[in-house]
Order: sequence, then C-alpha cells, then structure tokens
Amino acid sequence: MRVNNLTRKSIILLAGFFLPALLSVEAARSQDVAGPDYLPVDVMWVLELPAQISNPMLYRSEQGYVLRIKISNNSDDRILGFTYQLIVLDSTNKLRKIASRTCALKLPGYSSKDLTLRQPRKLKFKNGDHVVLAVDQVITRDAIWAFLNSREAIDAYRRGDYLVPEVKKVLNQVDSKPGPIVIY
Repeated sequence: MRVNNLTRKSIILLAGFFLPALLSVEAARSQDVAGPDYLPVDVMWVLELPAQISNPMLYRSEQGYVLRIKISNNSDDRILGFTYQLIVLDSTNKLRKIASRTCALKLPGYSSKDLTLRQPRKLKFKNGDHVVLAVDQVITRDAIWAFLNSREAIDAYRRGDYLVPEVKKVLNQVDSKPGPIVIY
C-alpha cells in the first residue's frame, strides 16, 4: 500500500506533536515512582516514654528507603526494643499511609545509639510528602511502655493541634529476671 505525500506529512506532524507530550508524561511518572532521594522526618514527642528519637532522616537506597535515627534511653533500665510508626502525609496534610515497625536492640540505661532501619519496599514516598515518626511502644527488661492514644494524637498533629499523650506502663513478665523466692 502506498502512502501519499499528504498522509506522510500528517503522520510526521502528529508524531511531532504527540511525542514530546508522551515523553513528558513518562518523565513525570518516573519522577513520581522514584521519589525523593531523602526526606526529613518530624518527631511526635512523647516525653513520658523512656526513649526519645532525634535526627531522623529517610534516605533512598538501592533496597528501598532506610531510616537513620539517634535513639536515647532516658531511664536506668536497659531498652530491649521499641515500636514506631511512620506517618506519611501528602502536601495538604491528608493522611496517605501509616507504617508500623518494631526494632530489637540492647540500649543500656542513660545512653544513646545511632540506628539505620530498613523500611519495607512497598512504602513509597512522593515529592511533597511530609513524614512524621511516633514511638508507639518501648520495651525494657522490667516494663513495657505504651502510647495509648496514638491514633488520636496523630489526627490532632495533622490538624496542627496538640493532644496530651496517654502513656501506660505495665510490668514486663516475659523479659524480666525472676525475683528471689522466699520460703517460709
């Protein structure tokens, strides 16, 4: 089949018109998937917990995002682990995603440690996202400290309000050393 000269010119014009548009859509899509190289992370402070997080930052690596933090133990009891939540808000402060992770560590009393924590691959970040970290639970040898109203506090934080954290301390009956047995 022969293509006449007019058809050939219209095909070239259409390709010249649509090709840059297709390339720009593909470039925007690849930027959205790749996400930013690093994201600063805000910390929702819960002063009643024995552990505090400082200097959090998310970095993109080949295996996904990693979270670098400094954790401080503000008690004399050794911290055995903690659970934290990463709250991802879009540019309008609308909740986009919450990811909860647990980390095991041995942190002596009144000390601090730098940690690098790998995040799940399915946790994606977009340009303009705002990330907040909240410590949800701290496990020590003798006690478990839990942030009870974390969901309400996250919603208040999102609105720009402050909600007093409700923290409960219970005995850790799994990890504590058995006490002396007194025989009468």
